[in-house]
Amino acid sequence: MDRPTVSSRFDAVILAGGRARRLAGADKPASLVGGRRLIDIALAAVADAGTVVVVGPDRDLPDHVRQVREDPPFAGPAAAVAAGFAALGDLPDDRAVAVLAADLPFLRAAHIEALADHRDQERAPVALALDEEDQPQYLVGVWRAGSLRAALTGADASMRSLIPAEAAALALVGLADVDTPDDLADARRQADPVAAITAAAAALDPLAPADRAPDADVLGAVLAEPLRAVAPFPAFDTSAMDGYAVRGPAPWRLVGSAVRAGHDAPALTEPGSALPIATGAVLPPGAERVIRYEEVVVVGDNTLTSEVVGRDDTRRRGDSWAAGDDLLPAGTVVDAAAAGTARAAGVPLIRVRGPLRAVLHTSGDEVGADTGSGIADTASLPVTAALHGFGVRVTPGPHLPDSAAAMRAALGPDRTPGDVVIIIGATGRGAADHLRTALSAAGGRILLDGVPVRPGGSLLLAALPDGGAVVGLGGNPVAALTGAALCVPPVRDALVAAAPVAPEHLRVTGATALAHPRLWRAVPIDPDGVGGWVGRAVDSTAELRSLAGSRGLALLPPTGVGLARRLI
Repeated sequence: MDRPTVSSRFDAVILAGGRARRLAGADKPASLVGGRRLIDIALAAVADAGTVVVVGPDRDLPDHVRQVREDPPFAGPAAAVAAGFAALGDLPDDRAVAVLAADLPFLRAAHIEALADHRDQERAPVALALDEEDQPQYLVGVWRAGSLRAALTGADASMRSLIPAEAAALALVGLADVDTPDDLADARRQADPVAAITAAAAALDPLAPADRAPDADVLGAVLAEPLRAVAPFPAFDTSAMDGYAVRGPAPWRLVGSAVRAGHDAPALTEPGSALPIATGAVLPPGAERVIRYEEVVVVGDNTLTSEVVGRDDTRRRGDSWAAGDDLLPAGTVVDAAAAGTARAAGVPLIRVRGPLRAVLHTSGDEVGADTGSGIADTASLPVTAALHGFGVRVTPGPHLPDSAAAMRAALGPDRTPGDVVIIIGATGRGAADHLRTALSAAGGRILLDGVPVRPGGSLLLAALPDGGAVVGLGGNPVAALTGAALCVPPVRDALVAAAPVAPEHLRVTGATALAHPRLWRAVPIDPDGVGGWVGRAVDSTAELRSLAGSRGLALLPPTGVGLARRLI
């Protein structure tokens, strides 16, 4: 079923059916870069399109995508564009149509938006992308529907034959395509794993919001709507300092005992009167201001004076905010400060998503076995600790033996309640690994299958048809911890609709010696005492000794050149 097109700016045609001769006939759109298929990267780039048509063989694609094939197959890109354009239906001439190939590993929605803007500004029939060598990319463009319709009339099999002389061009960064095995290998080396996971997690549906009290149980949730004050703050005129509440000009005569916070105050009825007052106490009726102790001189037993003119240490009602003010935007993580703000604003219930609930399973016949070939479970504790640090509530699920039935039960409708199912030791492809077949049986859709990271790159992200998410982690404890640190924060942010935050980048001493030449590498880090960080080598991913006492975990880019990204 197509998505509504009322607010969409364009439709899209994606070509995904060439022979890929230079890739030895491999199914290029199904090739993985950063754990995502190239076809999924293309679909994400046109996620805002009204109607999306993919031209090529039938694939496992979202239901809203129309799939067609040129006739005959492999008749050339122009024929494929014609088939896709026809499947869009009778479009108005001024409708925009994005035309692109499914071989662009770093294509983003911003590229399509920029091309659409450029075509509008130039009033051109089509705006084509220029790659970093200033070469036009005929299969990365945004067309005027009427112009594409006219160009397709009488065109030959090539895309070049479609391009009108009045075509506009726009230089864009990050549009290298994949034609050869070397291109594919280069793209995999460059792919930012966190960006790939974040893009994959964007396909998850956010949790339904709920109204909850702003207490400890809501910490880690995310505001589903702006936090709006019910009451002003302060709720009354109050003293900001320990001092004296006074009425009229100096000198003042003390007329009573100290006003304490949380207690009613007697009135100051006469000019020249004063009362001692504590920080946070309500301003007595009749008092005009508060003067802190250190600015007051006591003359005799009960007379005060001050040489400071205009001093007023009073917080007035509503100084910080008024009733009805928006205090925090939707997408804000509810930490202790946010919960305290809600309480101060008199908000009894806040509308939130989360906190995220995860069910954590270990798996494998060897884990916890009493036989001589068994091994201890050393992965679940560090993974649980990391999840708690990410604001995730963890419920231990039953251990899963190496059986298809156990894996199906962990993903089925009667599974342990939770928003995310996390399985340690489930991402292999051997005879004892059943996660992918169990996902297929459950109607799940794999969103990401591996990232170019060591250790921890053998991870899997999938969506279940009932809205749940599945995260599969490697079995070795260091790999499981790294995979959780890579994958769970983007999944959490997608499910609770958290506002994006800038990553924490670090300079790590020793990065070039620790880094992998082609892949991203996760390493433990410690502060160097002068504002930087030092990386540690991991002796073995099968045990945790190398991580003991470390202060964090960082992701080094290939070769170690450039900034690292802090994961924990």
